Amino acid sequence: MSTDFDDLVIGAGMAGLAVAGLLAREGRRVLVLEAHDVPGGYAHTFSVGKYRFCAQVHYIFGCGEGETVNGLLERLGIADQVPFVRLDPEGFDHVVVGGERFRVPNGLAKHRDRLIRRFPEHREPLVRYFHEVAAVAEELDLLPKQITPLVALRSAHRHLRLLRYLKWTLADFYDHVGMPPLLRGVLAGQSGDYLLPPRDVSFLLHVALVSGYDKGAFYPRDHFFHFVESIAEVIRSSPGCRLLLEHEVARIHVERGNVTGVTTAGGQTFTARRYVSNVDPQLTARLAGERWFEKDTRRLDYEYSYGTLTLYLAVRGIDLREHGFGSFNVWHYPHADIDRLYDDQLLRHDLSNPWLFLSTPTLHSGAPGLCPPDEQILEVATVMDHDRFARLRREDRRAYNREKKAIVAGVLDIIESRYVPELRRHLSVRVAGTPATNARFCRAPLGNSYGAALVPANMRPGRGPYRSAVENLWLANATAGFPSVAGAIGAGVRLYEDLAAR
Repeated sequence: MSTDFDDLVIGAGMAGLAVAGLLAREGRRVLVLEAHDVPGGYAHTFSVGKYRFCAQVHYIFGCGEGETVNGLLERLGIADQVPFVRLDPEGFDHVVVGGERFRVPNGLAKHRDRLIRRFPEHREPLVRYFHEVAAVAEELDLLPKQITPLVALRSAHRHLRLLRYLKWTLADFYDHVGMPPLLRGVLAGQSGDYLLPPRDVSFLLHVALVSGYDKGAFYPRDHFFHFVESIAEVIRSSPGCRLLLEHEVARIHVERGNVTGVTTAGGQTFTARRYVSNVDPQLTARLAGERWFEKDTRRLDYEYSYGTLTLYLAVRGIDLREHGFGSFNVWHYPHADIDRLYDDQLLRHDLSNPWLFLSTPTLHSGAPGLCPPDEQILEVATVMDHDRFARLRREDRRAYNREKKAIVAGVLDIIESRYVPELRRHLSVRVAGTPATNARFCRAPLGNSYGAALVPANMRPGRGPYRSAVENLWLANATAGFPSVAGAIGAGVRLYEDLAAR
């Protein structure tokens, strides 16, 4: 048994790395226990021979001066070591709806004016949409970090829109401003960044995402593995600190309302004065014993976000820039009814004509490290139901592999017909992951991508990292905080500030 640590962090996702790194820099003895063989959560990188792929993250926001990611790197003293590349500000995302391409630029006013020039007959709903998005984003920026009943009462007059739209979905807002069908699809073109259709996603969450990327969409110049490892090395190199991989926590021991230690799947026990869980709150409660969390019942009442099918491809003998790719991502929608697309893929299990996200990290940064110099990386993702594929994988591995193979073949057919003719002839690597893969390797319950589903009911005031009903156990992750790299890092930073004040 080891008792040499001040703080023990369960999980080396981005929130866990952030809080652990800051505590280590403060001089505290920190232990991080990670189940996987690499740190980073969904931002981790895995290798296939001489190729590297980031598991889920393709671009991020919050990297500008004074913003969340940059602020963490500055505080850790490694900002100069981890530079970022800004994706094309004239169109960091290209949304392709029914064959029509729309570039999403930095600058809400620029985006508005481009769409008005293209659709002058829909000027009024576009003006109303962009005006409210900008106004809500401003109120979100002014939101206090800690919201107590007294703070809420005193600041309510500065957040009237947040109060008004708290329970609205994006579709509710579209109806309110009279947005026509095609523009509904275009403006929700980044739906994969929250994995919900307009009918279900919180309008406030949609605004937070749109405004976050509006300030700049970024990619780490030396790729995600360097970004993650640079933070991890701060922990490893700090006196008295350790980051142990392949140490899955199997039990959190609680006595008289306090954590007394954790035991790993390998049978090792570790203790500390304080504990931070970077894993899912519901999973944390199960590891510790749900009876200790009766006061946290409301916080633990949520459904998970959906998972993804992801294709990790390496191509040789062609330049993807000649096929409509570059320093931006491409969102492909066969038509503008995104609600129906999600129903097709999740309820009817029909992925014959799915929406697709296509990203080219080797065109975001020319730094080596992902593949041989004469090849390029293409990553493709879409939403997929977890339960059906997990059941297939569990009950009939052959059927699971056949189904996955058929879906991958269909996705490649779409890419060949719409973007890269004869792509298959140029593939040097082809790997596919499903939500079942995510659950297995990233320990994401039900293969979820963003923690709690980002519906209005889960966008409660004061959402963020918190001290649990167990006295010396805190939580910080995509659900106890916000999803995305910037959201998770923000949760870790906020929790550190709370702990540092104690």
